[in-house]
Amino acid sequence: MTKYGSYLVCKEHVQEVKDFLSQFFEERKDQYSHDNWVTFLITDTNFQINLMKGSDQPITQNVTFEIYCESMDKLKEFAARYHCKVESFVATETAQPYTYYYIEVNGPYGICKIEVNYCEYVKE
Repeated sequence: MTKYGSYLVCKEHVQEVKDFLSQFFEERKDQYSHDNWVTFLITDTNFQINLMKGSDQPITQNVTFEIYCESMDKLKEFAARYHCKVESFVATETAQPYTYYYIEVNGPYGICKIEVNYCEYVKE
């Protein structure tokens, strides 16, 4: 099986980012885990996020991770949990217009954020 992943490298605030991502993704503890490297699994996929400390580069900023909800109720659950208002817009430049509903949960120090969304086709 092919696996996919993303690296999020932080010069500072690794523990704060780890705590934030732990709210959304499952931490994997195995032979690769240590204080300066944490792996998160995306449930029911073969995708993982590797959070690591790096000292030779500037802090990483503006990384967005998306969570796609299967229902508006699920999105509203996230919104209530993180005290967010569900925002929306209508995408009309597509073959079939749809309404895009979303919330954004900002992580520590602008290093990353989570966007949780749900889409439904516009009824004509």
